[in-house]
Amino acid sequence: MKEVLIKDIIETLESVAPLEWQEDYDNSGLTLGDKNKECSGVYVCLDISLEVVEKAIENKCNLIISHHPIIFGGIKKIDYYSTLGKIIVRAIKNDISVYSAHTNLDNAFNGVNGILAEKIGLKNLKPLSLEQIFNNDNFLGSGAIGELEETMSTEDFLQMIKTNLNLSQIKINSHKQKQIKKVAICGGSGSFLINEAVNNKADIFITGEIKYHDLIDNDNVILLAEIGHFESEQFIKERIIAILYQKFCNFAPLISDKTANRVKYIK
Repeated sequence: MKEVLIKDIIETLESVAPLEWQEDYDNSGLTLGDKNKECSGVYVCLDISLEVVEKAIENKCNLIISHHPIIFGGIKKIDYYSTLGKIIVRAIKNDISVYSAHTNLDNAFNGVNGILAEKIGLKNLKPLSLEQIFNNDNFLGSGAIGELEETMSTEDFLQMIKTNLNLSQIKINSHKQKQIKKVAICGGSGSFLINEAVNNKADIFITGEIKYHDLIDNDNVILLAEIGHFESEQFIKERIIAILYQKFCNFAPLISDKTANRVKYIK
């Protein structure tokens, strides 16, 4: 079999989520490593930790693909005794490349919001805030909005997504919404799309994080549901694996990290 280079993996992922689709503040792309090296394996994760690097080493994967970039803001030094420093040094010493697909994958229609919509069971899906159409199945835009097969009571709907998304809790505002049919979503922090959800006449807007005042200020406007940042994006690992598997079905290993949310809820 022809050798697979790290740049081949990157090009495949960027065919779905080009880097130019990332937001100005983001740092998606190749952060560490040599893209011209042969790829021995891919380890896919949501967040990079020292544990993730160790698992990549253990599984002989010399490419880690994360959703959240390992370096987000600028750093002026790499201190080995800091958590970030240990991760970077450990990766470099073991010749591991690190690539991140963050807001470019958020903005890709079949990315974060596409798979979240599938888990919820939404049909007739379209971007909540559409920026550009590239072809029949690839759009550039933020969030997504679609419909359930059948109208559900709010209580039944919330229990359904709690089960489907494996949620321990859901935070909602006090809006009195009796039935759910039209659902707007945004993985991660989606408060900026609340008005779009309202304008599109969504019955509920689901996202990972919502500011307190955004919740209460919309009590009389729309039902808002906060499910957790990690929880709203956890399935993107599956999507990345699926994108790569279409092109590299005989390439092994393609490994998805099983690490649970590092933020814990005390009940």
